[in-house]
Amino acid sequence: MTGNIKRKVNLIGECAVGKTSLVLQFVKNVFGEEYLKTVGTNVYTKKVPVTGSEVKLVMYDIMGESDFESVQNLAFGRSTGAIAVADITREETLYKLIDDWLPKYRRSAVHNAPIILAVNKMDIEDQEITKEEVVDNAIHYFDSIFFTSAKTGENVEDLFNELGFRTMYRHPLPIRDAEDIVSKDKLIDEPKKLLSGLLAYASQLGNMSNSTVEELFEQSGIDKFSLDEDITEDKVLKFGDKLKKWYEDNDDVESASTIRRLIEKYREDS
Repeated sequence: MTGNIKRKVNLIGECAVGKTSLVLQFVKNVFGEEYLKTVGTNVYTKKVPVTGSEVKLVMYDIMGESDFESVQNLAFGRSTGAIAVADITREETLYKLIDDWLPKYRRSAVHNAPIILAVNKMDIEDQEITKEEVVDNAIHYFDSIFFTSAKTGENVEDLFNELGFRTMYRHPLPIRDAEDIVSKDKLIDEPKKLLSGLLAYASQLGNMSNSTVEELFEQSGIDKFSLDEDITEDKVLKFGDKLKKWYEDNDDVESASTIRRLIEKYREDS
């Protein structure tokens, strides 16, 4: 098979399991010791060889907080496959994948989209679960299992090549847009829901870089490492106003209008 084959895929899992480190090891062959915290969504691309052809993977790496539903729903829409990442040093991250992340992903992704389990940080000696226990408890939930290290590169290339192979024949769903976020059927009645919608739009539809999002976070007084404790209405509304102004300053009338609608809906619903 030849041609320009492009597939949207996801990296899913809890905070600090190494999702961003895995994709950066794969795309750029780099590893940093510091924790790479994702706010909203980062998107990376790379082509992988598949049986005489190649597939361009468009990889959506999303934040690990599992209750930012707008970010998740938009990122998972049209997805043809996912890498679910667990941390070998934190047993609970495997069961959070099975109990929480997988059901959410399957509700929005292409039917029967393959999900590959990456059990990461195999370079660390202090492990909470053995390979045998992983296989025994997870084999029925995933299409395949890889034991990886983003630090050493162990099995990283094979992991993404396997995803490319499994997604080649999966066909995407219709495109989602801003109306999926500003839906009359969805309540935006809490600051966290508003922040989720703002982040979903800015990082996936609004063409805003992650560095800009983080800068506006800082200006709004929001600590990206303490989202569960640090979300107040005042800070989220300040962030929303700064997003709207950024789009206005960059002559993006449509995006500024969407941000304004999100804020108005929050005020109506709350």
